[in-house]
Amino acid sequence: MQVTFLINSLTNGGAERVVLTLAEKFVAEGNEVKIISLNTNNAYTIPKGIEMVYLTDMDDSGSGIKRMLYIPYYAWKLRQYSKQHNLTLIQSHIFRSNYVNVLSTIMGAKHKTQLVNHSIASRYLSQGILGKFNLSLMRFFYPKADLLVSISHKMLNDLNELFAFRNKKIVIHNPYDIQRVITLANEPVDEFAFQKDRRYLVTVGRLIALKQFEDIISVLAKLPDDVELLMLGADGGEQRRLESLVLDLKLTSRVHFLGQVSNPFKFVKRCELFVSTSRTEGFPNVLIESMLCRTAIVSSDCISGPREILAPHTDIDHQLKDSIEKAPYGVLYPVGNLKCLEEAVKLLLEDKVLRDGYEEEAYKRAERFSVDKIAVEYQNILKE
Repeated sequence: MQVTFLINSLTNGGAERVVLTLAEKFVAEGNEVKIISLNTNNAYTIPKGIEMVYLTDMDDSGSGIKRMLYIPYYAWKLRQYSKQHNLTLIQSHIFRSNYVNVLSTIMGAKHKTQLVNHSIASRYLSQGILGKFNLSLMRFFYPKADLLVSISHKMLNDLNELFAFRNKKIVIHNPYDIQRVITLANEPVDEFAFQKDRRYLVTVGRLIALKQFEDIISVLAKLPDDVELLMLGADGGEQRRLESLVLDLKLTSRVHFLGQVSNPFKFVKRCELFVSTSRTEGFPNVLIESMLCRTAIVSSDCISGPREILAPHTDIDHQLKDSIEKAPYGVLYPVGNLKCLEEAVKLLLEDKVLRDGYEEEAYKRAERFSVDKIAVEYQNILKE
C-alpha cells in the first residue's frame, strides 16, 4: 500500500507526532510512505524508510495571514507533484494543509482527499479576522473532500453544528507508541535535579495564551511551599508574561521553565501530578502520554478531549461550571476556575490512595489508544 501524508511542517506538535507515529508503523508493515511538508521546519528525527518531500524551502514563520496567502502557491506545487507521481490519495493533517489538499484537486490534481482535523473548529469564532477567514475556507473546501476525519467525537459534533457538510465523516482517535513512551519515561533525568523533599506538578505545551498556564502558576502560590512546578515547552509568545507573574507572586524558586526538551516523558513520570489548564484542545496527546507514564491528571473540562479521555461514559457536551469531578481516570475542573483547580490539585496531592488508583486505571485506559489498534482504523480508510 502506498501512503501519502500532507502536513504544514514537522515542528514540535501533536498532529506532527501523530503523522510520524502512523508513518513509522506503516513502514514497519512494509508499506511505501511519503510525508509531504509545506515547509522545511523539522523538530523531529525522520524514521528510516519514510520519504520526505518538501514543497518549498520556506520555513513556517511569519504571521497567520501571511501563511494563509501562500495557500494557492502550495496547492499548485502539490498539484504538480501529485500528477507527476500519479498519487491516488493524499491524507492531510491540520487546517492549512487540508485547504491546500483540496485546492490542489480543484486546480487539476486527480488524487482523492482525506482531511484530518486536530483542533476544534469553533475556536475560530473568537479569533477575529483570521478566525473568520479560516471558517470561510472550511466552509468552501471541506465539502469537496472525499472524507473528513475528526480525532474526537466532540470535534465531529462541533463541525456538524458549525457546518452542514454532507460528505462522509468519521472519528479516529490519536495513536500512541506505548513501548516508546515507557522506554523514554524510564530514562534518567540529567537536566534537572529532583529533590526528595519536594512534590512536583508538571505541564507540557507551547507557552501560548490558549494553554492558560497562568492559572496553575497562580494556584501554586496557594499550595504548600514544598510543591514546585515544571513547565516544559517552547516559548510561543507567553513566556515573558508568565515569568513576570512568577516574579510578582514570589515563586521564582518554585517554578522551573525548562523549555523544549527532547524527552518530556522522563520528567512527567517523576512528578506527582500532570496539570492541563487549556481553554480548548482537540484530543490532547499529553493526557494520554501522562497516563502511560503513570502520572495522575488534573485537567480543565475544556472542549474537546479531556472529558472524552478521562470520563468516556459521560455526555461529551457537558462542561463543568462550579465544581470538580472525580472522573474514572482523572480529576476535571471548570475551565479558568482557580478555586476549583486549587481544590483538585490539593485533593490528589493529599490523597495518595486516590492518586495511586488513578495512575493504574488511567494506564489501562491509555492502552486502548495504542498505535497497533489505531493504525488499523487508518489503514481501513487509506485502502478505500
